[in-house]
Amino acid sequence: MLAAVTVGLGLALSGCAVKHGAAGAKFVPKQRGVLTVATSFLPAPGFWFGPGERLGFEAGLARALAHKLGLARVRVVQVPFAKVTHGRLDGADIGLSQVTPTSEREQTADFSTPYLTAPPGVLARTNVEAVDLNSLRGLRWVVARVSTLTPIVRDVVQPARPPLVVEDRATALDALRSGRADALLLDLPVALGLARAEPGRFQVLGQLSGGESLAAVLPKGSPNLDIVDSSIRALTADGKIAGLASRWLGSQADVPLIRSSS
Repeated sequence: MLAAVTVGLGLALSGCAVKHGAAGAKFVPKQRGVLTVATSFLPAPGFWFGPGERLGFEAGLARALAHKLGLARVRVVQVPFAKVTHGRLDGADIGLSQVTPTSEREQTADFSTPYLTAPPGVLARTNVEAVDLNSLRGLRWVVARVSTLTPIVRDVVQPARPPLVVEDRATALDALRSGRADALLLDLPVALGLARAEPGRFQVLGQLSGGESLAAVLPKGSPNLDIVDSSIRALTADGKIAGLASRWLGSQADVPLIRSSS
């Protein structure tokens, strides 16, 4: 069964629940006065957690977007990750689920301007050590079939032993927790959130170079794309997104760069 959580924002709004953008774009929600957000991982440390999934970076971003769009509430719907990445949001207006846009995904979904940069980050168990690419190759890796980072493990890290291949992130994390694997490559903000949530179990060893990002997902052809874009740009410009990232995820600048070429 899909989980749904409605979060009240305490906004004193009246009249029409449609917000017009500066360039004439307008946001038309599926449910009047409500921003319905699809996400996959609940809880998602650093992104969605706490009572009613109110805490975390994407939870805060959802509330900030709703405020920008003139909507009174946020409703969170849990949707499988494979569906979210293809723009199938089960009736939600947008998806916020740590999704990286790719050319393949853009065939079936629309993506907003990025809200976070997301280079690859090496999440490892706390007793694991690695400082360079050569030492990374000696680790026992786990990879998820649906992750866009799996080819980087194969082609850049090139582990000495074949990685353990699992279906999804949750199963990969279980492999780390149980000691069946030493390391997992994740988007750096996701890795930071997990390490902050479980400091006795996980650490971020470093980041690899890469220009990936996280963005909101919308159904293909959504008329709401322009105003979601402009709202995210405004939240970036006024420092709101940077503040949320600092509060819930920590600083990416503090994570050492592991060079992927000699």
